[in-house]
Amino acid sequence: MSLPKFLLFLILSFFATQLFAQHKLSPTKLQEDYDYLLSELKLQHQGLYEYLDQEETDRLLDSIRGTLDTPLTRLEFFEKLWFVIGLTNEGHTSMELPKKEMFKIGLSKSFLPFTVRVMDEKLILTQHYGKENEALKNGLKILTINDRPIDQILKELYPLIPTDGINETSKREWIGGTNFSLLYRLHYGTEKHFNIVLEESGASQPVAATIDPIRFTRFKRKNATLQSISLEYNKFKFEQINDFIAYLSIPSFGEDELDYEQFYQTSFRRIDSLQIKHLILDIQANGGGTEGNENLLFSYLYPEVIQKYRQVTMLPKPYHKNESDPFYREDKWVLEGEIAKRGEFTLFSDYYSDLGYQRPLPEDIYSGKLYVLTSGKTFSGGAEFASMIRMTERGIFIGEEVGGAYEGNVSGYSEYVVLPHSKIEVEIPTVHFQLQVTPLEKGRGVLPDFTVPQTWEDYLDGRNSKKEFIIKKITQKGDFKQ
Repeated sequence: MSLPKFLLFLILSFFATQLFAQHKLSPTKLQEDYDYLLSELKLQHQGLYEYLDQEETDRLLDSIRGTLDTPLTRLEFFEKLWFVIGLTNEGHTSMELPKKEMFKIGLSKSFLPFTVRVMDEKLILTQHYGKENEALKNGLKILTINDRPIDQILKELYPLIPTDGINETSKREWIGGTNFSLLYRLHYGTEKHFNIVLEESGASQPVAATIDPIRFTRFKRKNATLQSISLEYNKFKFEQINDFIAYLSIPSFGEDELDYEQFYQTSFRRIDSLQIKHLILDIQANGGGTEGNENLLFSYLYPEVIQKYRQVTMLPKPYHKNESDPFYREDKWVLEGEIAKRGEFTLFSDYYSDLGYQRPLPEDIYSGKLYVLTSGKTFSGGAEFASMIRMTERGIFIGEEVGGAYEGNVSGYSEYVVLPHSKIEVEIPTVHFQLQVTPLEKGRGVLPDFTVPQTWEDYLDGRNSKKEFIIKKITQKGDFKQ
């Protein structure tokens, strides 16, 4: 359960653009592929009617099908299918154009030569991969590109980014990095030059620069003429702030080269030995990973075993395809009528999947005050961890709305289907993880108690805005005082 794969869809789109430009599929073939995809989604994906009722969803699906009345290239068809994927309202579904075709051509020299990040509604230049330009500096705010204001560009690009439910903060996070250049090229096409207006922090006048496009293959760190500023929350880190405050960063629950059990045990025993009364837990970069890792961390923060999921389910088709899988048998999947359900023991916070973890000793469980830093990048397993903290009222949230939905997601095991004529491959997540919560507004992530974005000014100084905010809150007079 990790970050979505929409980036791959964009990259493959550009590989295929020239190749497919001359070859178009007939309306009959397009409609057959469309109907096949819709059939597979209904047979395997449980999120299609999760946020919109069936009548409205089917109306939108029919309207998309109605546009398939003229021949289209694979790329044009691919873009239409992305609107179908968007109707699942979750970020774990992905698509790819035929792999055998994408390697036949190289990427055109048509991409913006930099990476960016949205900070507090500002688009900030974080890295540059083109030829050195004296007007470009790390941390410049981009105001316009080819006379298009940045707010207009973001408004037009955000719909191309999938999200859980009706969440918006995840869009601001996932448009960063190289994704912005890919999305810009997809939406606006090829441009010979980029006339950019930028603003330096504290400067009275903006600066203008004209830069040339590059091939996407140049987006490698060794080619960067401007290096990005590294922030601490992208790494596993323990830090003692003072005699009563500690900071712990957990940027992933994935298959890192990290012994999670050892890291948690060492960190929390140190927290205990230092008699820490205020723990700042940073998961603002945590996009999820392997189920079980988030449960283990929760076990070090809450003394009781809780029911995490209301139920974990799968539709009959993917269940029958995989019912002989050893992991399915181990988790005691059972088909009950028209739905398959995972074993009851897997619904609780002491379920560590097949990772072999043991519950922490009672004396290792932290009982002091907890502050959780989140962002729109907190997704999937990271979002589920945030949901467990919220449902138990264990901690105070600082930052931005969590990128994953409070009530769960559709992820886990995936099935792959290839559309018969276009050969587009679709990855369909099949497991519906329904958390034991009743959200006030369905489709939203865990909301912060204190809204604090990463600021432009702090980024330039390499400071973590959310961390700086809560340290000041704790140390000043008031409810957070030691």
